[in-house]
Amino acid sequence: ANSPGAIFPLSCAKQHLSSIDYHHEGGNHQWYVIPAYERKALETLIKKENLSVCFDHGNIFIDPLLLDKNHIRYHRILQCPNEFVVLSAGTLAQSFTEDTGWSESIDFALPSWIEEGHANASDLSCGCDISETYLSETIDVNLFQPELIQKYIISCLYDFTPEESISLTGLFSYF
Repeated sequence: ANSPGAIFPLSCAKQHLSSIDYHHEGGNHQWYVIPAYERKALETLIKKENLSVCFDHGNIFIDPLLLDKNHIRYHRILQCPNEFVVLSAGTLAQSFTEDTGWSESIDFALPSWIEEGHANASDLSCGCDISETYLSETIDVNLFQPELIQKYIISCLYDFTPEESISLTGLFSYF
């Protein structure tokens, strides 16, 4: 049991964003993915067990047998090198690697992230006793104006040549 693998506790992407993980090389990556719609059932189970756990900061690894016993749906994924895993907004995931590996993840938002209310996930209270200085910066949802989102959606539905490209002026803000 002295392998060079890694364990990634149960967590959700910052502000319940979607996430894409690419496994470049190394040992297989085992995932246990709990859909967003099962989050309440899992929270109820954790409260019933009198545990104080935050799903957003990766401080618990749940035995899948506990999920089975309590009829909480999850998906087990085996990610091999050169494969992607895409997690939808609000999804909980825990994973481990069987050996040394190299992966990278990127969190991202689709227009539906705002429409479904995930943009306000930072307003949720957290049970962790973590100093504000260690928490990630939250995304300022005021930057997402409906007219700019609609302009972006329209621009992606059509094939534009470089001469016809739509201007997305004002879409990005830099600080």
